[in-house]
Amino acid sequence: MTPELGVCGYPPHDLLDRPEMFERNEKAVEDLVKFTKGQTTALAIGHVARNPQPTGRAAQNVVTILENGKRVFSQAKTLLPTYDVFDEARYFEPAASVALWSCDGTPVGIGICEDLWGNDPAFGRKLYGKDPVSQYRALGAKLLLSLSSSPYDWGKRARRESLHAEVAKTVGCPLIYVNQVGATDEILFDGGSFALNENGSFVGRLPIFKSAFGVLDILPQKNLTWSTPEASAREDIAPEELEVLLRGLVLGIKEYFQKTGFKNAIIGLSGGIDSAVVAVLTAQAIGAKNVLGVAMPSQYSSGHSLEDAEALAKNLGMPFEVKPIKFLNATAARELAEGRGQLAPLALENLQSRLRGMILMTLSNHYDALVMTTGNKSELATGYCTLYGDMVGALAPIGDLFKTRVYDLSRYINRSLGNPIPERTITKAPSAELRPNQTDQDTLPPYEWLDAMLEEYLEKGTAVSEILQMKQVKLASDQKSVRDILRRIELNEYKRRQAAPILKVSNKAFGIGRRIPIAKFWDQG
Repeated sequence: MTPELGVCGYPPHDLLDRPEMFERNEKAVEDLVKFTKGQTTALAIGHVARNPQPTGRAAQNVVTILENGKRVFSQAKTLLPTYDVFDEARYFEPAASVALWSCDGTPVGIGICEDLWGNDPAFGRKLYGKDPVSQYRALGAKLLLSLSSSPYDWGKRARRESLHAEVAKTVGCPLIYVNQVGATDEILFDGGSFALNENGSFVGRLPIFKSAFGVLDILPQKNLTWSTPEASAREDIAPEELEVLLRGLVLGIKEYFQKTGFKNAIIGLSGGIDSAVVAVLTAQAIGAKNVLGVAMPSQYSSGHSLEDAEALAKNLGMPFEVKPIKFLNATAARELAEGRGQLAPLALENLQSRLRGMILMTLSNHYDALVMTTGNKSELATGYCTLYGDMVGALAPIGDLFKTRVYDLSRYINRSLGNPIPERTITKAPSAELRPNQTDQDTLPPYEWLDAMLEEYLEKGTAVSEILQMKQVKLASDQKSVRDILRRIELNEYKRRQAAPILKVSNKAFGIGRRIPIAKFWDQG
C-alpha cells in the first residue's frame, strides 16, 4: 500500500490543471504495472486519473490495484473534503459508487482518507450525504485498507486512531491505515501508519514523522500480526507531543529546502527565544554549517543579546556574523526626518526592523540562501511584527506556535538536544529592543493570558460573548484587553496575507486553511 496520491504527492493543487500531471501519473502507473509482472504481491497505489465520464471534474483521486502485470481493480475517492487546507471538490469528481476488491476471494474495502472520516464527531454535524463505511459493511468487507494523506496538527494522532477504531468495529473487520510522511509547503504529514483488529484493538504503529515500511500477516481468525518490523523498530507507544512537534517542524523545513533546491539558510539572531528556536530547527533540518546567523545590533540592543546570539551559534556550530545597524539607522532616520521634523516613534522602531530585513535579504541574494522568518503566532495574530522587516523570508517555521508554546519547545529542545539554547535566552523578559528598556509586555498583555484568548478565538472558534464571560476575563480592564486583541487581529490581516508560508501545526493556522477578507466591516460586538 502507498499513501493517498502516493504517485504524485498530496496536495498537488493547481498542478492538476496541467495536462502533464495526468501524463506523468499514467507513466508512473504503467511502470509499476510492469514491476508487478511475475510477482506474487499486489500493489495498492494512490494516483491521479482522468474522470472517465464526460461530465464533472476532469480528475479523480484514485486507488488502483496492480497484480501480476495487470490493473485488476480501481476505486475513486467518495468523500471530498473542502474545509481547512482541503479543497478537493475544486479538482476531483467523487466516486459514483463503492465496490470491494476480491483478493484471492477475500472481499477488501479500500477507502481514501476522508472516506473513513465521514462520522468524525469533531465536525459537530454530518458533512456528507454518503457514508462509505456503512457501504463496506453492507457489502461484507473482511478487511479495510485506508490510503491516506492526513495532515498533522497538535494532538491529532489520538483522535485519528480512535476514529478508525470505531470504523473497524462498525464494519467488523481488521483495518490497515497508511499515511503520507513529509510536507507540501505549509502542510505537514506525520505518517504514523497503524493497524487495528476487527474489535478496534490496536496492533501497532510505524514511527511518527519518519518514513518506514511494514508487513502485516492476517491470521485465519482475522487478527493482524506484524511480520516486520520488529517492535523495537515501531513506535507503538507514541512519543510526547513536543517530540512529535519537533520532528514535524524539522521535517517541514528539510522538505521545503529539498523541493525548492536551496541548500543554505540565513537567520537574524537577536539573542531572543524565537530566533534561537528557529536556528535550532533549521540546523537540525539542513545542517548547522549551512545556516548563517547574523546579529544586527542597534544602539538599543543589550550586550547580553549579542552574547546570547553568539553563544547559540557556537553551540550549534553555525557560522556567525555581526552587522551593526547603528550607523545605518541614525543616517536613515536623519535623512527621512529632513523637512518633516522628528519621525514618529513607531516609524523609528520599524525603521530598525526594516534595515535588518534589508540586510538579510541582501545576504540572501549574495549567498543564494533562504531567509528564515522567526515570528510566532502570538505576534502574527496581534500585528506585533514589521512588514518588510522581521517578516521577510521564505518560510516561517514557528508561525503557528503561540509564544508560550515556543518557550515549551525551547525547554524540550534543551532537554533532548544537549542545551544548545543559552539559559538566559529562555529566562529573560522577551523584547524587540527597538527602544530603551523595551519589553513585549509594554505593548501586549502577558503571553500566558494573551495566548489563552488567542487560542479561544482563533483555534476553538469561541464566540466573543463567551470569551468575555470566561473566568480569566473578570475585570473591565480584561474585557477592554480582549476587545483590543480582537481589533488587532482584524486590523493586521493585510500583514498576514503577505507573510511567508507558515508550517501548520494547529487545527487553524494562518495560511491557506484560513480565508478572511482583508477589507471588511466586522464589528466585534
